[in-house]
Amino acid sequence: MAGRIMPKVRFLPDDVWVDVPEGETVSEAAGRAGIILNSACGGAGTCGKCIVRLIEGTAPPDESTTRGLSEEEIEEGYRLACRVRVLGDAAFMVPHGSRFYEQQVLTDGIAPSVKGPRPNVRQYFLELPPPSLEDQRSDIDRLSDALLGKAPPSVEAGLEETRELSEALHADSFRVTVTLVGSAIARVQPGDARGSCFGLAFDIGTTTVVGYLADVSTGKDLGRASRSNPQAVFGQDVLSRARHAAQSPDGLWDLQERIVSCLQDLGEELARKAGIGLDRIYEIVTAGNTIMTHLFLGLNPRHIAQVPFTPVIRRGFSAAAADVGLRYSGRARLFTMPCVAGYVGGDITAGMVATRLDRREKLTLFIDIGTNGEIVLAEGGKLLACAAPAGPAFEGARISCGMRAELGAIDRVRFDGEEIRISTIGGRPPRGICGTGLIDAVRCLLDLGAVEPAGRMERPDGLPPKVAGRMREGKGGLEFVLVGREATEDRRRDIVITQRDVRELQLAKGAIRSGVDTAMAIWGASVRDLDRVLLAGGFGNYIDRRSALAIGMLPEDLPVEKIEFVGNSAGMGARAALLDVGARDLAEELAARTQYVELSGRPDFSDAFMAAMVFPERR
Repeated sequence: MAGRIMPKVRFLPDDVWVDVPEGETVSEAAGRAGIILNSACGGAGTCGKCIVRLIEGTAPPDESTTRGLSEEEIEEGYRLACRVRVLGDAAFMVPHGSRFYEQQVLTDGIAPSVKGPRPNVRQYFLELPPPSLEDQRSDIDRLSDALLGKAPPSVEAGLEETRELSEALHADSFRVTVTLVGSAIARVQPGDARGSCFGLAFDIGTTTVVGYLADVSTGKDLGRASRSNPQAVFGQDVLSRARHAAQSPDGLWDLQERIVSCLQDLGEELARKAGIGLDRIYEIVTAGNTIMTHLFLGLNPRHIAQVPFTPVIRRGFSAAAADVGLRYSGRARLFTMPCVAGYVGGDITAGMVATRLDRREKLTLFIDIGTNGEIVLAEGGKLLACAAPAGPAFEGARISCGMRAELGAIDRVRFDGEEIRISTIGGRPPRGICGTGLIDAVRCLLDLGAVEPAGRMERPDGLPPKVAGRMREGKGGLEFVLVGREATEDRRRDIVITQRDVRELQLAKGAIRSGVDTAMAIWGASVRDLDRVLLAGGFGNYIDRRSALAIGMLPEDLPVEKIEFVGNSAGMGARAALLDVGARDLAEELAARTQYVELSGRPDFSDAFMAAMVFPERR
C-alpha cells in the first residue's frame, strides 16, 4: 500500500517548498524550510509576532489563529503561524517583521585590570632523561616527575593522551612539548613544539550570545562575534524554555543542541577569521544565567522554575568540552562561571568580577536589566543580590508593535517642542519599537501629559497640533501613533503605543525599581548614600539615562552623573576567567559570599512593587 503523500507548503518571497506532515503548525513548517519566525511566547499564540499571510490553500480563521489581528488583516489572510495547522497544500507570505533576525548586540564592556595572563592552559618544553636498566620508570611517571614544581602536583592523562605520550617521547629522544589544561594533559608533541594556545569565552544570554577568541599565552584579543540565541524559538524568556525542557519529551535536548551548535558556529567563525585551527583551542569559559547554564550543560532546570527555585549546580563546573558536544581540540576543557542562586547566575558573577564590586569602598548599585533584573549592592567587600522578574517587555514581547533591537527597530523617541521625532537602528524604515524606544516614547507622553502618573493614557488640552493628531481611539482605548503605516517597512499597520503597552512597561520598570528599593531597604541605605549605579548588559547600555529616571525605573532623585554604563560585563568577566585562573577563584569566592535575598513572597517587595508601578509626577 502506497504511503500517504504529505502536503506541500510554499513560503514566499523565499520561494521555498517543503513537505509537511498534515497537522503540523505553519511555524514548524517554516523551520523545516530554514525560516525561523519570531516566537516571543514560545508558540502559545499570545505574542502576535509570527504573523504570516495565506496566499493559497486553506487556513480557516478562528480566535486562536487571529488573536490580536484587525478585521482588515484577517480578511487579507493574515494568521498566527504558531496556531495555524497545515491541512493541505498551501502557500504563505512571511513578512519581514515576522522573521527572527540578528539583533544589535553589545560585545564591549568594562574589563578588570590584571597584572598579566595566568591562564589555565600552559605549555612546557621538557628534555627528559631516557630510560635505562637503572631507570625503568614508566613514561607517565617520567613526565610527571619532570613537571614537579612547574605544574599542579598531580597531572592527569586520559587514554588517548597516554598513547600519544609514548609515541612522542620516543620520536625525538625524549624531548617533548606538553600542553596542560589545569592538571589535565591535553597534548604531547615531540620536540620543541611550543606555540600560541587559544581559548574562547562566551556570554550565553537569553537573547544574544557573544563569543571572544583570545591567545591565552599573551592575553591578546583575536576577535569577537555574536548571534541571537537560537533557543528563542521556544520563547524569549527563560521560564518558557524551562517549561519546554520539562514538558516536551525531547525539549531539553532540543534546547541544548541549539545553544551548543551556536557556540560551535561562533567559535569556528572566530577561528577562521583569525587563521587558526580548531585543534589549537584548548579551553572554553562560559557565563550565563542559571537556567541558560543548565540548558547548555543538558541539566534540566525544572526545579529552578518552581518553589523553592533550586538549581542542580551552583559552583563553577568543569568538564571535557566534548561532553557537551563542542568540537574544538579533542582535549579542550570547559568551565562555567559559578552562580549565586537560581535567579542570579554566572553572568552576574562574571559582572561582579569585571567591575570588581568587591573593591568598591563606597555604596555601588549594579543592575543587569533584561527579562530578569538582577541587582547587586556592594560596599567595602559586602555584597547583597536579588532578582526581580521584569518580564520580556524590554525585549519587545507583549508590546503591540514591539520587537527586539534589530535593524529597523525604533530605538529613540524625542519631542522637539512641536513634533515627535524617531530614529531607528541602522537608519532603516521603521519595523516596530524596541525597549529603549518604548521607554523614550512613554517619557515623551509623560512630559506631554498624555500619560498620567497612574499610567492611564489621556488626551489633555493644549497638546501641540501635530502631537494631538497622533492620538486616537483604538480597540483597547487611546493609542498614540508613532509612525503611520505608509512610512513603515512593510506598510501593513501603524506603529503605535497602546494603553496595554504602557501597562506592560509599568510592570517591567516597576519590577526593576521595586527590586532596587527593597534591596536598599534591606541594606539600610537611601539614594543619597549611592556613589555609583552601574548599568550592565546590552539593553542597559542603550537606555537613555534621563528617560530611565523620568519613568521611575531608577530613583528619580538620583543624579544622572552617578549612572555609568559598564557594557557587556558578563562577557568581560568570562574573558577574564579565561585568561586568569585568579579570576576564577575570585568568581567562586564572590558567588559564595554574596548574600542572596529571595524577593518573592516578601510583603515589603509586594508593597514596593505597587508603589513602583506609578510614574513620577511631571516636574
